[in-house]
Formats: sequence, structure tokens, C-alpha cells
Amino acid sequence: MKNIIGIRNYRLCSPPRPPGECGCHPQVPSYQTIMPPPSTCRVTDIPPNPCVPRYHYGKGTWRKYKYMVFFIGFPLIFIQTLHAFGHKTPSKESCRDYDYMRKRVRRYPWGDGRATFFHNERVNHLPGDCEPPPLDCD
Repeated sequence: MKNIIGIRNYRLCSPPRPPGECGCHPQVPSYQTIMPPPSTCRVTDIPPNPCVPRYHYGKGTWRKYKYMVFFIGFPLIFIQTLHAFGHKTPSKESCRDYDYMRKRVRRYPWGDGRATFFHNERVNHLPGDCEPPPLDCD
């Protein structure tokens, strides 16, 4: 009746061993006694369970990642490169030199000592390059 419904018995998946086949001792040994296994008990390989599906990890997965790199990764890099080269470099805008901007207590040890390590001459201004703010004489 169970096989008609589609439910398998446990015996069909991995049959249990018959009792008493090994002839091992039925009692639980204490921590001081050493119970050697009988000569009829031999270590054997565990038979595969037919109910557990076999997955072959790594078989053909390199193709998937190869296609992902060639058909998704490289085109995206190419599109972003075209997008980046399509923009113009921004030019320097006019600026006002307020008291709180570009404070320099000591000179930097490179160059003329005014530019920071990450200074971009095409975009950033140096101290003294900007015009002073308008005077507020109210």
C-alpha cells in the first residue's frame, strides 16, 4: 500500500544490517576497560545511500563563470570606460578665500609646501589663489 502512494520504505533506501551479524559486545564499556572487537568484526567502507542525491560540485561550473566574465563582465567594463571617457574634465571655478578654508600651519615636506599630497592642479585651488571675500561694513 505504501509503495502505491509513492512513499518508500526505509528498507528500500539503505537496508539495515541484520542484528547479531557482527557479534560485538552488547554492554557499554566503562572508561577503564578496553574491549577489543572480535575477529569477525572488520572495518569496511560504508555503502552509498541511494536515497541521497549525488551532487557533482565543480563539474562544468567553470564554463558558467567563464561565460559570465566574457558576456557580462567585460562588456560592462567596456561600457563604463566609454562612459568615463565621454565626460569632460571640469575646469577651475571662481572661488572666495575665507578664513576657515585652506589653513596651513606648517609647510608640507614635498614640492613648494603649499599643495597637499592629493592636490589636483586642474580642479583645486592653492592658498592665496582665490580672491578675498567682500567686506561686510554694516
